[in-house]
Amino acid sequence: MLLASGLAWCLLVLVSACSGSREWVYEKSGATPAQLDHDRTTCRKIAASRTVFNAFDAERVDRDQFNRCMQSRGYKVKETPLP
Repeated sequence: MLLASGLAWCLLVLVSACSGSREWVYEKSGATPAQLDHDRTTCRKIAASRTVFNAFDAERVDRDQFNRCMQSRGYKVKETPLP
């Protein structure tokens, strides 16, 4: 039992470490920083991901839905690896 819980903990740490290894860039010709901020806020609300496990975590979003929202507003979506 102890081995199983230890293994589960290690997998959780590894998955968490891998999830932050990329960055999303949103580009739109002529967009101001204020407009980008407004569009991000709007899309974040639209793409909010609520589950039993993260019901109180306001920062969780469905990334695919968020990206589609940004694209619908004219942004080019790029995924870049973090250094």
